[in-house]
Amino acid sequence: MRKILMLFLMVCIILPCLQTHAEEKAPEQHSKIWEMEMSSEKKLTPEEEERARWVGVFANDMGIYLFDKKSLVQVENQKNQIQVLVRTIFNGPKVVEQLQERYKAKMAADDKVAFSETQMIFNVDKRKYAVIETKVISAHGVLLEDIVAKTTIFKSVPVKTFADTMYEVAKAFNQNQ
Repeated sequence: MRKILMLFLMVCIILPCLQTHAEEKAPEQHSKIWEMEMSSEKKLTPEEEERARWVGVFANDMGIYLFDKKSLVQVENQKNQIQVLVRTIFNGPKVVEQLQERYKAKMAADDKVAFSETQMIFNVDKRKYAVIETKVISAHGVLLEDIVAKTTIFKSVPVKTFADTMYEVAKAFNQNQ
């Protein structure tokens, strides 16, 4: 009986010490797991980084519309104006055919019109937008046309259009600034 009592007391004394020892080791193990997760984080290739920076927001019979999430900025000294770079990937057969005809002299025989990039400014207080520059680019990366606006002319944002969708993006961005 005495041996059982001694064994019971030893267990009661040693058991809390073991738990304390386990708790001391636990953060060390968790930090190693965290380090392993961080070090195994996948590095993106330049192509993957390029794709990740564009966000699709709209599509119609002319093309697919995206915006560069890194390009959203407030216009200097204008808290209510947001500038953004948008891209239109042309996929409508009629549009592609018209653009091919228009730019065929500037392209190689195996090249085709791929997309346009447009710098836009949205006045989020007045629900207006302006296009300040548009570049048309071929599939081979050839700049086919660069149209720069001589003056910034703001127009009302039409409802249920790409401009309307981008206006909402710009408005949300402005509210979060």
